[in-house]
Amino acid sequence: MTINKRKKPTSVNPIKIGQSLGAVLAMQGCYRAMPIVHGSQGCSAFSKALLTRHFREPIAVQTSALQEMDVIFDANRNLEEALNTVLSKHRPDIIGIIGTELTDVAGVDYQSMLKSYKRERNMRGGLAFSVTLPDFRGSLESGFSSTVEAMIDEMIQQVGPRGSRNVNTRQITLLPGSFLTPGDVMELKEIISAFGFEVIAVPDISTSLSGHLLTGFSPLTRGGVPLDSMLQSLQSGLTIAIGGSMERPARRLHNALGTPYKVFQGAMGLKAADELLHFLHQISGESVPLRYCWQRENLLDSMLDAHFQFAGMSTLIALEPDHLYSVSQWLEELGVEQKALITSYETPVVVEMEREIWIGDLDDAEFLGKGADLWIGNSHGISGAERIDAAFMPAGFPVWNELGAYMSTSVGYRGAMEWTNKAGNLLMQREARHRESSIRHR
Repeated sequence: MTINKRKKPTSVNPIKIGQSLGAVLAMQGCYRAMPIVHGSQGCSAFSKALLTRHFREPIAVQTSALQEMDVIFDANRNLEEALNTVLSKHRPDIIGIIGTELTDVAGVDYQSMLKSYKRERNMRGGLAFSVTLPDFRGSLESGFSSTVEAMIDEMIQQVGPRGSRNVNTRQITLLPGSFLTPGDVMELKEIISAFGFEVIAVPDISTSLSGHLLTGFSPLTRGGVPLDSMLQSLQSGLTIAIGGSMERPARRLHNALGTPYKVFQGAMGLKAADELLHFLHQISGESVPLRYCWQRENLLDSMLDAHFQFAGMSTLIALEPDHLYSVSQWLEELGVEQKALITSYETPVVVEMEREIWIGDLDDAEFLGKGADLWIGNSHGISGAERIDAAFMPAGFPVWNELGAYMSTSVGYRGAMEWTNKAGNLLMQREARHRESSIRHR
């Protein structure tokens, strides 16, 4: 394994997405929640615009709307006004203060301010926490993970020491990574439930960003895991984390409450799905439900059917670290050459991959992936895929060129089968276009 970076003076068409957007995404999976971005108006506006475009759903977010003079004289005054407005008008169950690079560089101590604010107003019955997420570090994935960890920290402080809880061995807390779609989270909940467990996903975007038809308007998040269920999750006998980035929140629960945890780097592909179901079979003592046996057979058959389309083909993957790992493992099972793997920042997961990884942008993807047959990445890569004549498969965030992308499923046997068929169809269509083009030019 090697981690590489191309030497160039600037980033061109970045893959990297700000941490604060990951934080806003995490908050969307909590019921009646309101993220407050402590920064300029643009910090929340861009997050809201991208998330709305991807999920095609209303996104709850507010901002302290800092300007230059506010940062110089008293940035916390804006935050206090934002808190007063949100609490008086909307009365959310959960508030997350998301510090940006503006407040971080300026040295604003808004975390102490939040503690004083909660103490002075005797805030009870809700959850209010803060997290610092400057955009010059990490990416969407780390912002999402850090927000879940900060949320769990606040929950633990409310509940108290480990001795005061009653452990429910038939209840599992699921910590889904930022790369999982609402469809993925729903599939994982169903798989775990099939072995007789009660599942509480924290956060749970499967019931908030899944395309429901709720009427009326609410400035708060609609759907997601309610606060009482989040607190109930602290009674779980086990934590399952999907994605290496979610190990820190899982370890936080273990260190504070003694809750054992299991981390799955991914849940996509034959091997990953086998490992997940075998683990659930072992801890539950239940047989694997027949439907998953059939789904495994279906996946194997689809891999066999598609092997002519994938034979001799090469791919380029440009995704967030956890997602890159998961997709790479699936492609390895299909025997596809992985020409270039590009991600936004270095993590332990990508360091452990036995492949050459590039930390870069979509310009790097285009340069390194010349000759690739399939480009897998977010919708910002469409033009680059056209220029190198690769079939384009939208994945990750954001995706705006395909309806229903937010509900696509990649986890489990069924998800791997869907992705195998979809990628194979794209390669078949590319081959058909090449044939038509060669006939026209004869």
